[in-house]
Amino acid sequence: MNGNCVKAGFTLVELLVAFAIILAIVTMVYGSYFAISESAQVYKSRLAVYEQVRKVLDGMSQQVRCLYADTSGSPVHNPSDESKDVIRYFEGNTDAMSSEILHFVTTHGIFCGQQEAKGLFDVIYKFDKRAGTLYLSQTSFVNGATKRIEKRNWRPLAENVREVELAFFDGKEWVPEWDFKQKRKVPRAVKVSITCEDENQRQYSYSTIAETNINN
Repeated sequence: MNGNCVKAGFTLVELLVAFAIILAIVTMVYGSYFAISESAQVYKSRLAVYEQVRKVLDGMSQQVRCLYADTSGSPVHNPSDESKDVIRYFEGNTDAMSSEILHFVTTHGIFCGQQEAKGLFDVIYKFDKRAGTLYLSQTSFVNGATKRIEKRNWRPLAENVREVELAFFDGKEWVPEWDFKQKRKVPRAVKVSITCEDENQRQYSYSTIAETNINN
């Protein structure tokens, strides 16, 4: 019995076309997954930086709002007055050579355990630019003390910090530094800006303005 035998199959061209289509689909799926994964990682890193900085700014703002200073007996600054008995209730300078950028007295203490501590606190914020770390030192304040404590305990607040900028509002304009001994009053508001970076060196900046509760 004679007949034609037809064999079903794919040609080489058809196989190449099918392979190209499958490769294109896989590439699209992988590209979308990679983009989504990268976006999620960027968001996660940014959120971690935000949470760290926001916690620091909230704590600083609360302490600034609760500033304490006895200005009742503080006369208007007289250049000839060289009294050394003036208590420095507030000092601030971003470019301070000692790296102690903010030093003040407040009624709000942080890291005091579960119970809210009462009294006055001598607070110093120090920025170690080389290490990229912002520190806090907090001790009880004894009214009348004029000397700095030589040995203090420093608690790291934020890491990977690139810049910390401060500005102080005197009622008319913002100034870059503040010295209570010279001005005999505290600023009406303090602006704090912090720039941090994530593990991929992406930088994020956040800032806040805290008004003080003292009428000068």
